Amino acid sequence: YWPLQPWQEGAVKRYLAAAPRLPPASKGYNVSGRAYPDIAAQATNFCVEPFGCGVSGTSCASPTAAGIFALLNDVRLSAGKGTLGFVNPLLYQNAAALNDVTTGASRGCLFESGWPAAAGWDAVTGLGTPNFDRLAKVVLALP
Repeated sequence: YWPLQPWQEGAVKRYLAAAPRLPPASKGYNVSGRAYPDIAAQATNFCVEPFGCGVSGTSCASPTAAGIFALLNDVRLSAGKGTLGFVNPLLYQNAAALNDVTTGASRGCLFESGWPAAAGWDAVTGLGTPNFDRLAKVVLALP
C-alpha cells in the first residue's frame, strides 16, 4: 500500500487528532497510509440506462466528479491555458473551493457508528464536494 501523501498529511492528521467518535483503533485501520477519499459527490437517485432511475453510489459519483473536472479543463482551455493534470495537491491547497460536509457518518466497516464527517478532510467525504464556481476561479488563477 501507499504511505500518507505529503499534500494530505496536515488535513488527515488534524482529522485523526480532533474528530469525534472515531472507530476504535483495535479495528485495525491504517493511520499512516494513503488516506481516501480525496473528494465526494452527491450520487443518489440517478437515472442510468438500462436500469432506470434510483441508481446510487460510486458508479454515479465517479462520473459526476469526472464531468466537473472535465468542465474545469474546458474553462482553462477556453482561456488559452493548458489542462490541469494531477489535481490532488491543488485540491488540498484550495480546500475552501469545495463544499465541506461536516455532519453525518458512514455506515458499515464493522464500526458501530462509522467514520464521522468533520470540518476539513474526513474519512467519509474527503475535502467535500466540488464547487464548480469556486474551483473555476482557482484554476483560472493558475498559470
